[in-house]
Amino acid sequence: MDSILNIAVFASGNGTTLQALINKQQEYGYRVGVVVTNRTCVALERAQAAEIPTLQSKDWKEIDQALTEKHIQLIVLAGFLAIIPEWICQKWEQHIINIHPSLLPKHGGKGMYGIHVQEAVLAAGDRMAGCTVHYVSAEVDGGSIIAQATVFVEDNDTADTLAQRVQIEEKLLLPQVIGELKKTSKKLPSEVLRINSK
Repeated sequence: MDSILNIAVFASGNGTTLQALINKQQEYGYRVGVVVTNRTCVALERAQAAEIPTLQSKDWKEIDQALTEKHIQLIVLAGFLAIIPEWICQKWEQHIINIHPSLLPKHGGKGMYGIHVQEAVLAAGDRMAGCTVHYVSAEVDGGSIIAQATVFVEDNDTADTLAQRVQIEEKLLLPQVIGELKKTSKKLPSEVLRINSK
């Protein structure tokens, strides 16, 4: 498929992952067609600076209608702190992906977001951390895994230092996965997975 993939990015915070997605649109052959937020946040400012249409809403019917009107092909959750309703998950099945800052299925589920994830990694004594891109289902962080990137946990790591290294990998992995999904409508084969050890 040579056409540009039209994506929606959902964000709730500073939008640093959104910015990475904006910066890599040409490289990976997709277009950010709309940025959706559920609150006032810096991500909105980043979208507006890039002249990308925005929608701030908590009304899922309104959001779904906007996605349809803008001919969105893939929804990308990038730091979106809201639960996706089951009916949206079903309607957009295999067309919603999320980036999570752990090696799922470890350290996922309710309450596992942001710095809490890396605190859990350190508390568990894990030697490897990383991030996961997965399909979104009605179960929080429960959809099938598409790709993962890993980092070593250093002896002197804090949750903050570990989070910083994981975030670097997130910004590399997510655009690449979108580029691969552009090529196929099926789940990515295992050989596509990009796994880093740093």
